[in-house]
Amino acid sequence: MAVYIIMTIISMLFAGYAQNVKEVESLDSTYRILGVMAFLPFAVVSSLRYQVGTDWPIYNDYFHSIPAGGKKFTEPLFNLLNRFLYHFTQNSYILFAVVAVLLLSFMFLTIFQQSEYLPLSILIFVVSGDFFNSQNQIRQMLATAILLYALKYVYDRNWKHYFLLLIIAAGIHISALLFVPVYFIYGKRVNIKKQIIAYLILGISVPILGKLVLRLISKTKYGWYIGSMYDTNNFYLIGFVFTLFFLAIFYYYVYCNPEHDVKYEFYVNLYYLAAVTVLFSSVVPQADRLMKLFASITCLAVPKLVFREEDRNKRILLYMLVVGAFTVKLVYDVYRNGWYDAVPYQTIFSTL
Repeated sequence: MAVYIIMTIISMLFAGYAQNVKEVESLDSTYRILGVMAFLPFAVVSSLRYQVGTDWPIYNDYFHSIPAGGKKFTEPLFNLLNRFLYHFTQNSYILFAVVAVLLLSFMFLTIFQQSEYLPLSILIFVVSGDFFNSQNQIRQMLATAILLYALKYVYDRNWKHYFLLLIIAAGIHISALLFVPVYFIYGKRVNIKKQIIAYLILGISVPILGKLVLRLISKTKYGWYIGSMYDTNNFYLIGFVFTLFFLAIFYYYVYCNPEHDVKYEFYVNLYYLAAVTVLFSSVVPQADRLMKLFASITCLAVPKLVFREEDRNKRILLYMLVVGAFTVKLVYDVYRNGWYDAVPYQTIFSTL
């Protein structure tokens, strides 16, 4: 875990310097250079990894199968990328390295263009587990990074650019289509009472709605999934409670600060969708993965949340509470649940 801690600290230091010059127009080139310097530690660690990540064997098999005309992914753009890289080398390492650089490029562009406080966004990207997911569910996380980057076009109401990037993301992982309604959510006020009532109704209806969703899935080309080895109950009680805990904090700062912040309430509405999705993880296979698609907004939402607290001392406490909660859960998931297959870390040089 030491390599990840060092990586994060170095990146946050450069991001901290970048934050100081962010609003100085004459230092725009300096800001960009510092952004690259903050990006590099993550790019080096992620692209040089070897057999790190639970999904490594799966993508290794597909890397060789796709060019040979065997099994392939449903999404054409990822298959195309796979075929293109295979022309250069038959070592699957190149796929993991290239995807890592692409994914992190979109993530850091998102953070440096949209975040209210750069170092905190980078820290949340790590302690939330999203960075470690990016070394496992590489297709979904690459699509997620593209979608987060595309949010800047939601703010500008540029639907052409947003939906173009969404289509590209869907060509990498089909779950990106869940972001279609996101464009229309922007600007909607958070109605805490209505959302809580809707959540309770959904919670009661999950057994019935879950069967309906499974029936619909069975009629599609993904029907093979039901009853397969991947069709398991993914309900994670701690994750469920954790999501509701943070949703409650987000709600608190909507309630206590009635001034309408369009972006903040947009982020809260997206996180609410994550909380809704996790409800179905007890009956719909892999629903927790879809939850992470919406929950990835935390890297932008948490800085917004923290700076809604006007009292400096309370802001520090809030910062510590949020980061501490994420960190404890991450450590529990890595060491107790054995998730991510992130440790021990090893590089491509270990094969030489």
